[in-house]
Amino acid sequence: MNIITRTRNALRAFTRAYSGYDVTGGSGKWPTSSIITAPTSQQLAAARLASRKIAWLVENSGVMSSAVQQIVTAINGDAPSVSPAHPDPSVKADLQARWNVFFANCDIEGTQSLGAYLNRVARGFYIDGESFTQFVVDPDTMRLKLRLLSADQVDSSKTMPSLGMTGDAPMIVAGVEHDFIGRVVAYWVFRTPLDAPWASVRPAVRIPAMDICHVFEPRFPGVPRGISPLVPIAGLAQELDQAIDACVVKLKTTALVTMIIRDLDGTALDIDTTVDPATLRLEPGATIPLAPGKDVTFPPVADMASTSEVLKHMTRLVCAGAGVPYFMAAGDLADVNYSAGKMGLATFLRRVKAIQQNHIVAQLLNPIWQRFVLLEVLSGRMRAADYETNPEYYATSFLFPGWPALDEQKKAAADTANLAARLRSRTEIIAESGRDIADVDEEIASDPYAVEIATSNNTNQPAPSETKNA
Repeated sequence: MNIITRTRNALRAFTRAYSGYDVTGGSGKWPTSSIITAPTSQQLAAARLASRKIAWLVENSGVMSSAVQQIVTAINGDAPSVSPAHPDPSVKADLQARWNVFFANCDIEGTQSLGAYLNRVARGFYIDGESFTQFVVDPDTMRLKLRLLSADQVDSSKTMPSLGMTGDAPMIVAGVEHDFIGRVVAYWVFRTPLDAPWASVRPAVRIPAMDICHVFEPRFPGVPRGISPLVPIAGLAQELDQAIDACVVKLKTTALVTMIIRDLDGTALDIDTTVDPATLRLEPGATIPLAPGKDVTFPPVADMASTSEVLKHMTRLVCAGAGVPYFMAAGDLADVNYSAGKMGLATFLRRVKAIQQNHIVAQLLNPIWQRFVLLEVLSGRMRAADYETNPEYYATSFLFPGWPALDEQKKAAADTANLAARLRSRTEIIAESGRDIADVDEEIASDPYAVEIATSNNTNQPAPSETKNA
């Protein structure tokens, strides 16, 4: 009891020591619900409901739909190209050719290319907060195929803690199974999507983690599942839609053009006194006479002069929370100049590149490439004598499509100056456009016009000795 009493007194003293800070709630300004006490548990509990509400917003809100569409397109474009690391040009070309065949028809349904598949993955990442891809081997061709799983297919109710009492027994949290040291070893997956017609009612089955790619962003340590990055702005986006609907109703009400005739003594108008004034209705174009002594008053109508600025500010906040520049999501280019557009795109591109490399490449494309090459080698379709001795030769780099410059002439001049000053290389500059330098050099070498232009430019330039003497 003495230990419990001392501990309780210490906690009370600790609480009193920090009660002077507003963030602790001592001032009473903070609601008791405005606190995250158990990030992992609270996120797991809110993720599935949040994804359903955000899915509704994306399908019904113009701003949210545009924001998701813009960032999904920015992340993938028309899908990245590969640049195998093998030093042998013939092997490198063979790998690229085989990958192109897989690229054209990668899903098990046989309906989409890898570019369209990646768009679905990125869309799931933003709406559900995660995306699952299962590796499947086509039994007819023995080639790798991809199956996109919905977030609900991974059984979020499957939780089985080991509690440290079963030796090396795994721990399952929200359908994700970990071993005793914390590695993800399996996922528990329903055979069919839960919202599919005639969905299977059989329990979830265990699929090894080597056959599942999980694309998500763990916000807290130990979080096994993801949550949509649009959660912070979902409520504001809903309020924005309601405010827009209210403004539309206000405009429709203002558009009513009705004339009310009032006669003070009742001699000028032939009033039908049998008409109940309670039954009169305001309609556009109507002429309504009133009986003598009657008057009409309307409640004050708020001025809408500043409404557009409020709606614009709310839209900016929604776009900022989504990580998309306002002028891209709203399509409002009225106030965008070169400097503002470049600054806005620079921040947006840093976020896009982070998602590309940290999630799309690291969590999905690299495992797909490794499984693809392994299956090509094991099936005997590809001879790779150095696959085991030099596995690094069979790695690859994914080059995403580049962004068009706001001013092509300024961009070309800047790249030329950086190249001449040895601040950048041709490989880096070409990679920004999503191309491989070997492919570019090969195309230039096979293009007689490019060689002719390069030769004419060299003859027009002064010799190095002349430049030095000048």
